[in-house]
Amino acid sequence: MFPSLLRRSTAVGYIARAKAHGAQSLLGPFQSTGERFDHLLRGVVDGVFLLHQAVSSHGTAGMDCVKVEDGHVECQIPITEALQNSYGTLHGGCTATIVDVLGTMALLTKDATRPGVSVEMSQSFLAPAKGGEVIVARGEVVKYGRALGFTEVRLFDAKGKLLATGKHTKAFPS
Repeated sequence: MFPSLLRRSTAVGYIARAKAHGAQSLLGPFQSTGERFDHLLRGVVDGVFLLHQAVSSHGTAGMDCVKVEDGHVECQIPITEALQNSYGTLHGGCTATIVDVLGTMALLTKDATRPGVSVEMSQSFLAPAKGGEVIVARGEVVKYGRALGFTEVRLFDAKGKLLATGKHTKAFPS
């Protein structure tokens, strides 16, 4: 029925790339591990790049990481049709995925070998992100410990209006 879901991808995702090459390798277009839940952030649907949709300032149709610092990442995300709900705004589930991914990326800036596993995550939706817009998402490490990492992610429109916030807690199993 969905042959792309039955294939195992050989794509190298952002976590493996950071582990192999360090946190600065997170810069640039987002790399998922193939056809997993986060693949829509790449700006690709059924193998077709969505260049006719909104694009980031770097010309990519998917999420583009523009800043990586110690404990902080910043990405631009075009709200393409694939990321929208039936109202033409950013889908809440996609917001949760952004919180998950950016929280993990922020933790990888502390130690690229410790992405952790999610133990708690929440989102608050403050205003809609309209289809065709390019939003800015910022992930920050709030606390980084031996066993747990705590992050916050904020999504903004082009004018700086806060659209959504999220918190993500990850455990670092030994």
